[in-house]
Amino acid sequence: MIPKKLSMKNRRGVSNIIGSLIVLAIVASVGSVILFQGLNQINAFNYDLTLFDEEHSAGLREDIIFEHIRFDPRSAPDGTDLELYLANVGSIDSTITAITVVKIDTQELIFSREIPPASEATILVEDHTKITITGANLPLGIDNIWDSTEYGPLNPANKYKITITTAKGSFFDKIAVPFNS
Repeated sequence: MIPKKLSMKNRRGVSNIIGSLIVLAIVASVGSVILFQGLNQINAFNYDLTLFDEEHSAGLREDIIFEHIRFDPRSAPDGTDLELYLANVGSIDSTITAITVVKIDTQELIFSREIPPASEATILVEDHTKITITGANLPLGIDNIWDSTEYGPLNPANKYKITITTAKGSFFDKIAVPFNS
């Protein structure tokens, strides 16, 4: 019979505690590599999304309001001027690229203007500007159109939709009615 002391001494192998520590070290190192690679891929994907959608999100931060619209029947030479007083209440600067005015009841295009002068085109944040539009697309021979029956305030059906388009693709519109002052 072999004494107990000798049998324990001759036994070879790794104890349960040491084995668990080795397995834990291997799992932790491989797991951390996988975790950090996954986090890096998620960050790269989010960065790509922000670059891809930056123009769209910038367009959402634009906001222009119409402070005042003036149909000027006394403007020279034919009384067709339209004055727009605009304010930028958004969180980024806005650049106007086009302005259109349509008579609602007849769908007649009154004004169509691409890219106003540079002094009028950009409205800074919390700033306002005045844009004067001249040269309406109207029949010849009508003087002071904003005082006339066909286009002026004497006919209650005379309503105009004014639309402003910005460089970021946003558009803002307002329905206006001329009136005598």
